[in-house]
Amino acid sequence: MVSTANLWSLEDVLGQGTTASIYKARNKMTGQQVAVKVFKLMSYSRPYKVQMREFEMLRRLNHNNIVKLFSVEERGSTNRFLPSSNLISHRVLVMEYCSGGSLLSLLVEPENAFGLPELELLIVLHCVGQCMCGWR
Repeated sequence: MVSTANLWSLEDVLGQGTTASIYKARNKMTGQQVAVKVFKLMSYSRPYKVQMREFEMLRRLNHNNIVKLFSVEERGSTNRFLPSSNLISHRVLVMEYCSGGSLLSLLVEPENAFGLPELELLIVLHCVGQCMCGWR
């Protein structure tokens, strides 16, 4: 696992869940925008080998409809967005940043209160089907 300590500058919180928080970040050297997923301590209840195997599978996936995983890192919590203790190490995924938001954010739009229009739903289902074929 390669660490690029202090290479990413966290900018905004994109989302928070039970096991992780996701931030918009920028590579300090290249300016590339990325999404950084920082796992909370609760996520460490699963065995380390299992988590690393899943991360490796994600890293190898290459499909237009799956967010690209650039790297898996571990870092101390010294950033203003993270808990203040320097003693805690957090597992971090550096991923492709998608500015369009999530499928959920699209579905909660008022114009989609009764679901997506049929043509758009067929496009989403086709993309999900293509992704599922990539897992085999």
